[in-house]
Amino acid sequence: MASIRQLPSGKFNAQIRIKGAPSRSRSFGTLGEAQAWVGAQTPSHSPASQNTLTMHALALRYCSTQLKGKPSRHMMLEKMERVAKSFPQALISITRSDVNSFRLNRLTQVSGPTVREEIQLINKLFRWAEREMIFGERDVPSPAKNIPLPAACKPRSRVIERNEIELLISALPSSMRALVELAYETAMRRSEIIKLTPRVLHLDERVLSVVDGKTGDRFVPLTTRAVTLLRAAQERCKSPDDRLFPVAAHSVSTAVRRARRAVGLDEDVRLHQLRHTRITMVARKGFNQAQIMMVSGHKDSRSVQRYTHLNVRDVIGLMDLKEGE
Repeated sequence: MASIRQLPSGKFNAQIRIKGAPSRSRSFGTLGEAQAWVGAQTPSHSPASQNTLTMHALALRYCSTQLKGKPSRHMMLEKMERVAKSFPQALISITRSDVNSFRLNRLTQVSGPTVREEIQLINKLFRWAEREMIFGERDVPSPAKNIPLPAACKPRSRVIERNEIELLISALPSSMRALVELAYETAMRRSEIIKLTPRVLHLDERVLSVVDGKTGDRFVPLTTRAVTLLRAAQERCKSPDDRLFPVAAHSVSTAVRRARRAVGLDEDVRLHQLRHTRITMVARKGFNQAQIMMVSGHKDSRSVQRYTHLNVRDVIGLMDLKEGE
């Protein structure tokens, strides 16, 4: 069994314990390095390892290979480890009955959408193991396949008003205000903003480049207010590779949640909803689909539909176009 824990020093200690063999342990400066070491030390194609491989070990391997270097790696690992605690047995021993019992038990503890996501994670792990032939030639179907899923949560369609955004920003710690305002001004994702460095800024052209974002590399058009915020952040950096906003991703969301509650705003006022709001504002101006996707960074027009929360009043002013326009 493999496990990783963070030491008081900040380093990550990885341990591998296999029955009948000496335990192995090493410490690393980052979680990614610890995960990569665990993945390299745990052979996947021997018959013995196929028979004893656990969901926890598979989750570590998935995160160290598929999510290496991505901001989502740490969050995904936490989710997978939480699920894996309910399945200590070998993967090949997990049955549909086990997963269904897990579903029923979790529904008494957490919300339906959370249970839905956890069952989908189990299915995702098994499908990945099958594609990577981690079980060799053996056919090991996912025990989460066709398990009844609780209803998905209803997508948020809240458009945050400008006065609410100003109220939210005023209640934030000073270290978070520029970042959160930039999230609204640019419609960028949290993971994209916290990776920004002076090297990717082209402020005279009012453009910045996102490198290795969720949908790959792209250019982001900037409002004049975004340029002002970025210039101020750039001046604080000592080198072109310093992060403009050296904060942890979860710290930003936590700060927004606390500020929202402090000023009495509703639960739909969230960091990611600022992205939805800005994309909706762009659509209200009459931008076409291609132009909206340039702002949002989406590759699929169906994703834009989910992010654009227009109503009938938003198009009334666009109906009275003069002939030739």
